[in-house]
Amino acid sequence: MEESIPSISSGTVGSRFVSANDVESARKKREESWKAAYARLGQEPPPQPVEDAYDGRSLAEKLAANKAAKQEEWEERNRLANQFRALEEDEVMFLDTVRERQHDEETKRKQMDDEELKSFRVYVPCRANLFLL
Repeated sequence: MEESIPSISSGTVGSRFVSANDVESARKKREESWKAAYARLGQEPPPQPVEDAYDGRSLAEKLAANKAAKQEEWEERNRLANQFRALEEDEVMFLDTVRERQHDEETKRKQMDDEELKSFRVYVPCRANLFLL
């Protein structure tokens, strides 16, 4: 009866599996061949990428963590935007009156400066004529 039970190592099923030792030895052999090839070229081999560590979490846990990270990043980007609010109508009206008042004061100041400059220009030639006499 023992002969009727197929062995995993024999046949087509067993030939598709590779042991961890075989994978590790193949990786070491590949690294050695790369180093030898770069040594023949006289160059320093580039750093090998570090393989990702095994993550035992389920796919649902990984997706939930990614979603939480993206949500936190989005909230951080939009946090500053939520601190500002639009001005209300009465605030806008107040700021408009302040701006108009400043504009009026600036216009009056400019008119006064123009009048003083005009009177100065009239006075300077008259004063020059007094010295000539």
